Amino acid sequence: MSPEPLYPASPPTILAVDDDKGVLKLLGKTLTAAGYHVLLADCGWNAIKAYEKNAQPIHLLLTDVIMPDLTGPVVAQRLRLKQPGLNVLFISGFHDAELVQRFITQQGFGLLPKPFTPEVLLRVVGEALGPLAFGSR
Repeated sequence: MSPEPLYPASPPTILAVDDDKGVLKLLGKTLTAAGYHVLLADCGWNAIKAYEKNAQPIHLLLTDVIMPDLTGPVVAQRLRLKQPGLNVLFISGFHDAELVQRFITQQGFGLLPKPFTPEVLLRVVGEALGPLAFGSR
């Protein structure tokens, strides 16, 4: 018997959520160019819909914290009910806000402060994905 492969046969899937179209475009372009399978959503409800339409597990939820419909923490809580243990990385320009500090630090989730460069994005995503990250093979 051959050993189980260390890495998935297909690229890790990242669900990226941000209500800022410029940030969402940067996320999509950068992560796709790095070889990840990327699902994009411009709000929390669309993130839930994208998750439900996707046939495979999500390896990382990368979501803005403050959004007009569902906040990133609410999206994370709902998706973790569907997929326990889902990796979550929050994005926020308000990294000193009480919501960010209370939820993220207490729950042990990662935080990517805005603004960020594509290089920083890929480094932080790689850290969040661990051995699934591209470039760690």
